[in-house]
Amino acid sequence: MHLTGLRPDFSKNRRVPTPPNDAAGPRLFLLVDAVVWADAYPKVHPLRDVYWWYARWLREAPDVRLLYASAEQDFAPFLKEQLSGVILSGSPRDAWTEDPVNTRLCDLVHACAKANLPFLGVCYGHQILARAFGGKVARHPQGLELGNTQVGLTAPGQSCPLFAGFPQQFDVLSSHADAVLELPSEAELLVEGQFTRVQGFQIGQHLFGVQFHPESDPDTMRFLWSTRREAWRKRVSFDLDKTLDDLQPTPMAANMLRNFIMRSAV
Repeated sequence: MHLTGLRPDFSKNRRVPTPPNDAAGPRLFLLVDAVVWADAYPKVHPLRDVYWWYARWLREAPDVRLLYASAEQDFAPFLKEQLSGVILSGSPRDAWTEDPVNTRLCDLVHACAKANLPFLGVCYGHQILARAFGGKVARHPQGLELGNTQVGLTAPGQSCPLFAGFPQQFDVLSSHADAVLELPSEAELLVEGQFTRVQGFQIGQHLFGVQFHPESDPDTMRFLWSTRREAWRKRVSFDLDKTLDDLQPTPMAANMLRNFIMRSAV
């Protein structure tokens, strides 16, 4: 099923933070968009919308408003809001470089930790979380992990509210050439995989990271790879085109986003 026809209008909830009118008002979550779009992508396309990638899965969450900020924005005005949580998206950026954006996002992670504000890092965001607490993030020694991937919950993962209702093994969509190679000392492994061991972890009770893409779907991932196929075909040992063309939906993974919202919006 092509997703463009399902796209709802979230524009009124976007970009400008709006505090709740009272204690019973909407719970506010901040999505930090770290995606960098190459010039080869069309400027206007229904799948070029990071906000929608996440917000579409939260339409049934009661009294939740998803705010938006780019990774280059000043986060201070948002952190002054009565936020219930922060989500940091994936990105083609490398979390292990000295990019000033990486430093700012590590500072954001520490601000969330200090405030006991729930934080969820996805792919690049997961790697930023690990880096912020001293974990080792680098190029994956085995190269690119792409497509449908089976992962498994560890014993702590099976009891973690983030994965409530999940089977021990489940399918996810992967797209990453970097990875968390060593967890921070205070981190607990929640999800592991065969190709990439660290697929999910938590630090304390409020900070979570997942290497896979719970927000994605086959159409969106194929769109993201539409400008990359030529450059990557000769860099991998598998059939990249078949992997992308044969992508299957992973609806269970999206439940993790809902669990994060519902767990945090209390």
